[in-house]
Amino acid sequence: MTVRAFPETRKEPRKRILLIPFILIFGGYGLALLNDSLRFIGTIISLAGALTVFLVGVVFADLWAASRRTKEIIKAREERMREKPSEVPGDSIEDPFVDTLTDNEQ
Repeated sequence: MTVRAFPETRKEPRKRILLIPFILIFGGYGLALLNDSLRFIGTIISLAGALTVFLVGVVFADLWAASRRTKEIIKAREERMREKPSEVPGDSIEDPFVDTLTDNEQ
């Protein structure tokens, strides 16, 4: 199991997430216009949508930056593997717990 930074994804984030604040804003506005008794809750939902604009924007920007960073890492790894295809990373590490016998000890 490897530990990776969150979020790392190969896919671009979907832009549907950007609709959430607008749905809240216009849904709350619609409730406020619908009935006088729903005006308060509609106003609260609209204000929550206005505050959600910043939260969704930050999350989307983070996902977008992570996907770009992951693509760059993958591209750099592929270029390194293309340059040195014969070298396997595990072969160059020596095991410190393996005893080597010399001619004197045999």
